[in-house]
Amino acid sequence: GWYLVDLINEILDLSMIESGKLSLSLEPIMLADVLRESRAMIEPQATKRGIHVNFQELAMPIVVTADRTRIKQVLLNLLSNAIKYNREGGTVSVDCKMALSGRVRISVTDTGEGLTASNLRKLFQPFNRLGQEAHVGEGTGIGLVVSKRLVELMDGVIGVESTIGVGSVFWIELHVTTAHQRRAIE
Repeated sequence: GWYLVDLINEILDLSMIESGKLSLSLEPIMLADVLRESRAMIEPQATKRGIHVNFQELAMPIVVTADRTRIKQVLLNLLSNAIKYNREGGTVSVDCKMALSGRVRISVTDTGEGLTASNLRKLFQPFNRLGQEAHVGEGTGIGLVVSKRLVELMDGVIGVESTIGVGSVFWIELHVTTAHQRRAIE
């Protein structure tokens, strides 16, 4: 039942994004708060699989321009995938570094089996689980597609680097701000 609800919700999100009907509320967000909330939500899943989760402490407060609910949705998708496609007893690490053009890069690194170059090219295609349909837990194959679109709607960038036998790094970059105003995007 929960799987079907998740599937329906992801399809609805994707259709709203594709039709241009999804509205976001971009505002200054304390990155540490969103990371802390995401960690609390993902730790039970990690513990269940014996995955150790490391969140780097931020050296200074970082404020990004994002929709709070949607950036958490993206982070939870990346973290959930890092746990789901990891090896038993593996590690998931989250760190943040300043990037070019006034952005911060949030990286989610796993110690899974990694992705081939062929699978990397297919990664952000809807309903493509890259041959994992029968092997790894539940999933719809649209979480990364939705995440990519959401990040882009927040004027951000998403990417991945992967090494077979070592693992993958999924990252997003968001604009850093000091602004305290809120603006709605429709």
